[in-house]
Amino acid sequence: MAGGRRNLNRAQGRQQPYVQHDDNKSKAGGSNDGPGLKTVSPKHMPFPSLPADSPITFELIMFMFTTTAAFLQFLHLYRSVWWLPQSFTLHAMNFYLIDPYLIGFIVTVLIRRLMFYTFRKFVFSWAPVHVWDPIENATRLSFLVIVLSILTWCGYQITQTHTVINLFYLCYPVLVYFILFGFSIGPFFDVLAGPSDNRKDEKARILGKPTHSCSTSPHTIREEVNFLKRDFNNRMKQVLFSSMLNAYYTGFVPCCFAQSHLFYDVYWATQHLTFIWIGCFTMYIVHCYPIKYCDTLHRATLHLGRWIKLEGRACHLPSHLWNESTLWQQGALVKHCKELYKAEGLSNAAEPGNSSHSRFYSVFYNPSFLMCSLVGLQLSLVLLQLGILIRTTEWYQVLSLSLLLFANYYTLFKLARDYLICWKVYKAEAMIQDKSHGG
Repeated sequence: MAGGRRNLNRAQGRQQPYVQHDDNKSKAGGSNDGPGLKTVSPKHMPFPSLPADSPITFELIMFMFTTTAAFLQFLHLYRSVWWLPQSFTLHAMNFYLIDPYLIGFIVTVLIRRLMFYTFRKFVFSWAPVHVWDPIENATRLSFLVIVLSILTWCGYQITQTHTVINLFYLCYPVLVYFILFGFSIGPFFDVLAGPSDNRKDEKARILGKPTHSCSTSPHTIREEVNFLKRDFNNRMKQVLFSSMLNAYYTGFVPCCFAQSHLFYDVYWATQHLTFIWIGCFTMYIVHCYPIKYCDTLHRATLHLGRWIKLEGRACHLPSHLWNESTLWQQGALVKHCKELYKAEGLSNAAEPGNSSHSRFYSVFYNPSFLMCSLVGLQLSLVLLQLGILIRTTEWYQVLSLSLLLFANYYTLFKLARDYLICWKVYKAEAMIQDKSHGG
């Protein structure tokens, strides 16, 4: 009987939570002074410093890519047979069929961020730091007025020769913008701006990059994860909207304003639109989720941990009541909402049954898996374009695919580089964590 009691005590001792931070009182998880307790804190591998495009450089690359894509779409629509002896034109395109105000509208939408970043950098180079915020707000309002004035004037001129339904095509993304971001001006000019002017969240950024603090407080860890989750979702919202907006105005709008009697290859124009969207999507992904940012999410994941729900006979195992102020060790058994959970990860501050915490842990525990998927997507895009290029005979199609491939090569290089570095770093980190936990 005494031996059975000792075995039960040892089983309970192995399930002790190993750190408590909010107070010194005895909690449901037991005391921190129990025998054999060992605090294991995640160890982070130092990440190498990699070159990254500045906002101005990225916007310049994106502007060149989108304007080239728009030019190619107009080429698909208005190409001529200038090489034939009976041709009445000496140009490769029928420029007289293209509405110049439509060109002005599209270019204004595409260049807005490049002009904003350039002007802001110029102003910040001489303005004192304490006036940066009011200057940036004034700059956003001024640029908004200028951009809207140009778009309104171009839109008015377009309605003189086109129907009202064509004006709806031009303004449709505005409705999508209000649905996603509300009345916030920031996301219209800044790709890393959130949908709201939350100053508390903005102060948590350093040059647009959230930071990680190795805290031992469960409440602080969960707060940090919630902030990073919101920031990740805001960036993804911006990635999806910006890539859709660029593809819409460069690939779809030119087709909407094509003359009804104009004959063009609908399949090729649609294919070009798809390639623009995927290319913009991967370029925005690389810019909005740099490798250092992904490492910040990974480090927060190691502190957060995850709970695995146990079923069946496991419910009879000795366990503790989950407490939000307790940091649990790996393998700890807790009961929460009448369910039994097992701790996974060296440190566990997550809430049992919280699907948001579980998804965050699953995605960012090893970001190299996510990057591998992006490398596969970009590589598939490049191989598909190469395959189509090999079978293409029309001169304008060869030109179109060749120019798009240059931008996709650059994105593929950056994704492959980030994946290889992540894979090596996290593999070494996992070996250190296993050795530390085993010791």
